[in-house]
Amino acid sequence: MSERAIRAARALPGPLSRRRFLAGASAALLAGPALAQSGATDVDVAIVGGGAAGIAAARRIAGSGHSYVLLEAGPRLGGRARTVEALGMEVDLGCGLLPGDFHPLLAAADAAGLAVTDLSNGPRLYVEGREAKESDYDHFLAALGQARRDIRAAADAGKDVAVATVMPKPEPGSRSGPWEATAADMLGPLGCGRGLETLSTLDLALRAPPAGNATSPVGVGAMLQTLGAWLNLQTDAPVTQITHGGRVHALRVEGQRGLIRARAIILAVPAPVIAAGAIKFNPALPRRLAQAFDDCPAGALEQVAFLLPGNPLRLEADERILPRAGKVPALLRGRVNGTDLHILTFGDAPAREIAAKGKEAGLRLARAFLGEAFALAPETVTEVACSAWTTDPLIRGAMAAVRPGKGAQRRLFEDPVQTRIFLAGEYTSTDSWGSLAGAWESGEVAAAKALALLGDGPS
Repeated sequence: MSERAIRAARALPGPLSRRRFLAGASAALLAGPALAQSGATDVDVAIVGGGAAGIAAARRIAGSGHSYVLLEAGPRLGGRARTVEALGMEVDLGCGLLPGDFHPLLAAADAAGLAVTDLSNGPRLYVEGREAKESDYDHFLAALGQARRDIRAAADAGKDVAVATVMPKPEPGSRSGPWEATAADMLGPLGCGRGLETLSTLDLALRAPPAGNATSPVGVGAMLQTLGAWLNLQTDAPVTQITHGGRVHALRVEGQRGLIRARAIILAVPAPVIAAGAIKFNPALPRRLAQAFDDCPAGALEQVAFLLPGNPLRLEADERILPRAGKVPALLRGRVNGTDLHILTFGDAPAREIAAKGKEAGLRLARAFLGEAFALAPETVTEVACSAWTTDPLIRGAMAAVRPGKGAQRRLFEDPVQTRIFLAGEYTSTDSWGSLAGAWESGEVAAAKALALLGDGPS
C-alpha cells in the first residue's frame, strides 16, 4: 500500500482492521491520480483484469513512472480471491491460502502492514472421524508418490495421454486401495477441478506450485483489494474489444463513449473468459493461440462455508482435513482463523452442482460429507454460504488445465499477441498454474515485457 493509503487508514478510528485498510485505501485512491475520471484516453499500458495477475502488473507499471490504467470488469479487485460478508463474518469464498515462501507477495503485504499467518504444510488424514494411523499416512504418501512418478515417466517418454491411463490400479483387497483413490482425488477433482481422464500427463507433470501454507487474517481477497486499491483503477469497466493499431492499440469499454489507446496491453483475465469470446479482437487472435485457449478448459472448484459452534470435530485453528476417499470427496479447512467458521472445497461434478443450484446443493453436500467423514447429524449444519465461480461470467471456472495430447499448448501463452499484448494469469505459468503465486508472478513478468517494449522512460 502507498504511504498515502497507510496514512489514510491510520487516520480512521479504531484498531487496524480489514475495514480500516480498505477504507483507507479507498480514500487514497480518490486522492490519487484519476485518469479514469479526468477523461484522458491515452496511456502507456492498459491492464485488463483486476485479479492477482492484474494487480501485480499494475503495481509494477505504476512503480516505473509510465502512465497506465487498470480495468476491472466487476465491482471489486481480487479475481478468484474474494472476501465476502456471510454467516455474520468475513469469509474467503475462493483462494484462502498463500504460499508462505513466495517473497514478492509477502513483501507487498508486509509493506502494506498486512499480517500473514503461517499454517501447517499439508492436510491431516482422517478415517471414520479420527486422524489416520501412521500406516495410513504411509499408504497415502506411497500412493501419491507413485502416481506422480508414473505421470512423470509418461511425460518423459513423450506419452501425453490422459492421466487416468497411467495411474496405478489398486489390487483387490489391498489396504492401500482407498488411499490410491484419495491420491487420485487430490490430483484431479480436488487439485484441478477435473477428472483424471480429462487431464494431460505432460501438463500435470510440469506442475509444481508452491504449497498453500499461510493465510491472511483479514482474508486473502481483502488483502488483494488493499494491495490494489491505490492504483489508477476503473471498476465495472468490462473491455469488449481490442483493436490492433500498429504502435498503439485501442480498447473499447462497455458503457464508455471514447476508446482507450495504449502502447502496450496486459491481458490478465481468466483463460475461459477469453476462450468464450467475451473480448473481441480485431484482427482475430491467431488460430493457433485461439485453439490453445480451447485446449485449456477450466476445472470446477467451489466452496461451501458453514459454522460449527462448540468445535464438535475437536480441531485446532486452521486445520486442513482430508478424509479417506468416500462418496463425495472434499477438503475441509476447519476453524478458520480460530473461529467457528469451516470451509469445504468440492471439485468437478459436485462443484458444478453447487454453482448451478446454490445453497440447496451446498447444504446437502456439506451434510453428506460431514455425516460420512465425521458421523455428524444433518441438523448440525443449518446454513451455508457458497461460491459460484463456474457460472460467474467474469470468471467461468477454476484453473485452466490442458486436455490430454495438448500438453505443449500452454507455452504459447508466453508469447506476445499482435506485438503489444502480453498475457498474464495463472494459466500462463507452466509450473505454477492454478495458484495465486503463479498468477502474481505472471503479472510481474508481463509488466516487465511491456516495459521492455516501451523503453526506459514514460511517454
